[in-house]
Amino acid sequence: MAPPNRVPTEPALPPAARWLLRLLWPADWTLLPLPPSDVPEADQRPVIRWPGAEAPATLYLPPTATTDWVAMVAHAAAHRRFGGPPQPRKGLKPVQQALLGVLEDARVEWLAAAEWPGLRAWWRPHHPQDPALQGQGFDDLLARLSAALLDPAWADPHPWIARVRQVFFERDGRTLALRTPQAVREAASRLGHDIGQMRLPFNARTYRVHARYRDDNHHLWLPSEEDREALTLPDLLDSSEADAPPPPPSPAQWQLGEPVARYPEWDLRLGRYRPDWVTVYEHHWPSLADAPGPDSATVRQLVHQARRRRHAFGRGHQRDVAGDDLHPQAVIDHAVARRARLPPDPRVWRRPAPRREAQGVLLLVDASVSTAAELRAWQQQVQQAAWALQRLGQTSAVWAFGSDGRHRVRLQRLKDWDERCESVPWGCLQPGGSTRLGAALRHAAHLCAQGMRAHALAGCTVLLLTDGELHDIDVHHSGHLEADLQQALRELHGRGIRVQALVPVPSLPLRRALGAAACHRMAPGVWGAALARALSAGAG
Repeated sequence: MAPPNRVPTEPALPPAARWLLRLLWPADWTLLPLPPSDVPEADQRPVIRWPGAEAPATLYLPPTATTDWVAMVAHAAAHRRFGGPPQPRKGLKPVQQALLGVLEDARVEWLAAAEWPGLRAWWRPHHPQDPALQGQGFDDLLARLSAALLDPAWADPHPWIARVRQVFFERDGRTLALRTPQAVREAASRLGHDIGQMRLPFNARTYRVHARYRDDNHHLWLPSEEDREALTLPDLLDSSEADAPPPPPSPAQWQLGEPVARYPEWDLRLGRYRPDWVTVYEHHWPSLADAPGPDSATVRQLVHQARRRRHAFGRGHQRDVAGDDLHPQAVIDHAVARRARLPPDPRVWRRPAPRREAQGVLLLVDASVSTAAELRAWQQQVQQAAWALQRLGQTSAVWAFGSDGRHRVRLQRLKDWDERCESVPWGCLQPGGSTRLGAALRHAAHLCAQGMRAHALAGCTVLLLTDGELHDIDVHHSGHLEADLQQALRELHGRGIRVQALVPVPSLPLRRALGAAACHRMAPGVWGAALARALSAGAG
């Protein structure tokens, strides 16, 4: 059922608004006016709704936006082009949620203005012109912050705004530092604590986004039950969408059951472990997708590339100084060295290489919010990798992980050690939570130990698919998770478990912890080669 009075109010919208939405960045949009309500005109804000990947986005404009609609449309288009997936409100206080909205608005506008510099001329008049005329309350500081992040030349004497600018920009003061929604969330969590220390009051019920052209930011959050109570759009629209099927639950909303393990965590500032600090849960993903067939071209290519690195699977021959059969490649190298008048290698005989004992491979997938863009491709790739490992005779398991603070680190099983790929009900991965990598690797070591005992494996390798962006909602020191990751890697190394990372672009913390040789870039065209290198390095 359509919202009431939709047809009569349609002509109130400027006809050029639809064209502008499509001209800035091509995308499917539905443009509608906000239905009449008791909300004062000064408090009305645009509303953005993302119904799903297959349906067009909807932008609701206030009917009174006769002069501001250009800035409103440009801002909404920037969110559609540069925004990230909705985030859970859990873990962030109302002050931090409001601050996240301002930072995310500034981030997408900054990226949009990098492509269309003239957009700032549409947005700048809606922000305060003189910081000396603004107040010192938290609402006033957010208004001043919006202007300070939009205009690099803006000068605001408040020390908290100067601190936010240091976090938002690089050292030059003009290059964006917070380039991802996950980085924005981390910054909002940290900077919100400063407001708490300043004892500034904040009323979330009366708060309105300062600049009228900006939307109400409800599209930034996952529609949990708590969030639905705070939405204003359902109060303006009727129940036409009540019969629509609900979206699949995010991992943060699933019932976790009982914890399966508690692990210590290394505290960088104290220089010691915090015992039983992290709680880990295990559960399964819903079975929504089928595994690819074992004869797919990609799987055959993975098998071929892995077999080319025979030393990774304990095959081939070694060179020796004495023996009964000549080593063909050693003989060629010997002749080349003599022609080049170099000392030749005397090891020209063949000695059979000892066959390596059975090894296990644990594929560990980072399913945090920051990997949302890569997660669908990663799921298909780990399915193909599991098929390839099965055809190579390797025992493997596939797990995914995410976290919502130290009390909720989730490990989700996609394939167990004793499961054949033909019978695995592959789950459909949904991004959610953060990346507490040290805790995930400690539980991965526990899973490896289980597999080694059950299948008499001589060793195990963890292949980690991640973007390397370490973060969690209750960690406010930038080096804490990196130091814990390094300590966890030492623990795994002491147990004989190797860790290799497959990453789109190796992050600095990951390179420092693992080493550049253990970080294999998995660009779309070289996924098979990266997997073969990682398996080879993991086998020693």
